[in-house]
Amino acid sequence: MFKHITVMTAAFLAAASVFAQSAENQPITDSKPQVRAQARVAAKTPGKIAPPTGDTDKTAEGGAIGTDRAAVAGEKRHQTRDARKPNRRKPVPGGTPN
Repeated sequence: MFKHITVMTAAFLAAASVFAQSAENQPITDSKPQVRAQARVAAKTPGKIAPPTGDTDKTAEGGAIGTDRAAVAGEKRHQTRDARKPNRRKPVPGGTPN
């Protein structure tokens, strides 16, 4: 019985290693697109840093208001609100009354 289990385990491991080395699992490294991509990577100058993305460069340091057109227009409306609506009630600081 022990011999049968040993033989079957060895056969299973041999079959698994054959299937693990199939062409589907191996990366294709000699195709034309792969060669072009590797040539492009090799031609790239080292040390080149991509520019940062997002709005981190557009905002003032520590400021919550951006400098894009929409933020500037909103801030301008906020600054002129009292002149546009002179009878507007001023907000009361604090929370919701109990």
